[in-house]
Amino acid sequence: MEKKVFFHVDVNSAYLSWEAVRRLKIDPKSQDIRQIPSVIGGDPNRRSGIVLAKSSPAKDFGIKTGENLCTAFRKCPHLKVYPADFDLYIECSKNMIGLLKEFSPDVYQYSIDEAFVDMTGMERLFGEPCFAADLIRHRMKEDLGFTVNVGVSDSMVLAKMAGDFSKPDKTHIMYRNEIQEKMWPLPINNLFFVGRKTSNKLKRLGVYTIGDLATLEEKFVYRHLKKQGLIIHRHANGLDGYDFFHIKQKDKSIGNSTTTSYDICDYENARHLILSLTETVCARLRHKKLKAGLVSIELVDMNFNRKSSQKKLVYKTDCVSKIYECACQIFLDIWDNVPIRHIGVSLAKVSKDDHMQLSLFEEKKSKESLLYSAIDDIREKYGEDSIKRAGFLCGNISHMEGGTSKNKKNGIVYL
Repeated sequence: MEKKVFFHVDVNSAYLSWEAVRRLKIDPKSQDIRQIPSVIGGDPNRRSGIVLAKSSPAKDFGIKTGENLCTAFRKCPHLKVYPADFDLYIECSKNMIGLLKEFSPDVYQYSIDEAFVDMTGMERLFGEPCFAADLIRHRMKEDLGFTVNVGVSDSMVLAKMAGDFSKPDKTHIMYRNEIQEKMWPLPINNLFFVGRKTSNKLKRLGVYTIGDLATLEEKFVYRHLKKQGLIIHRHANGLDGYDFFHIKQKDKSIGNSTTTSYDICDYENARHLILSLTETVCARLRHKKLKAGLVSIELVDMNFNRKSSQKKLVYKTDCVSKIYECACQIFLDIWDNVPIRHIGVSLAKVSKDDHMQLSLFEEKKSKESLLYSAIDDIREKYGEDSIKRAGFLCGNISHMEGGTSKNKKNGIVYL
């Protein structure tokens, strides 16, 4: 059997690097903001908001990703601040993925600035993995203008862990026979999929390093951390908890996500955003005459840590209320109170099966389906803003976040 080879490619200080590249394209003689104390995030005039990305010189002043600009300015009064531009980031991200697909057809985009690449069997085209990784770094720098780290391994989780060893513009290799030396001594919070909440639980169990977790019995881990515990236990032993490529190809899903320009710090704001995303996803579901049986939530916090989980519905549905309720439960299960910058809601196990499981609430479900059918008709005729929930009258969250491209029209009806 052919030995698996995976790369993990991660852009160094992505938002700031991409802004620097744009400025240098406009004026090649301008200063490279990567070479001065600079950050992306917030309002530079009001000195409000948080640091989304920082340059290496800014890091030397002790500035950290996620801290507020007021604190950053106290550390470095001459700090340069540039606003976020997510349209630019999406364009640069697409360019990165396009380049990676020149090396392999199997690319899984994990976030806007990182991706896994299945390089199995590509040695015949690009040479040894280390050489191919260096070639990718060179092409990124020469063709696109920014640097990346590339982790190389025989599993995705180890490629991810290797890529984080030291930055910027580095290639790191770590295979399973090296994990005791290279990975096990690291703090437990460094492990892929371990956030602050899980880290605190593990420390209460006496688990402080990745090696501590790796050597525990699976039964013990499952008893305290359930399914999430089994996944991170596999990660600690250099085994993949998920096959991202298989998941991507296996199941059709309908999803919607949004990246905010501000921090989501409390459940009240988060649930409004989840409701907005759910409205859009369910509208797409109904348009395709589908029902879903599985709800997934994905979060990216201000430190760019990613979490996701899923929950099976009792019966397949296309109604907002049930899917929203389930999505909120998942959110509360995985959120560790770190401010959030990105939320995604997706639905899977979809089918055109119109059969609805009999229950005591059959009449209520039928009425709800008729209600949303009427709402869809109104939005189709008058625009998606023609009818909305009253809860979205105030605040800065759209009632259908990340919605369709239909023109929005006046004549609003409030639910």
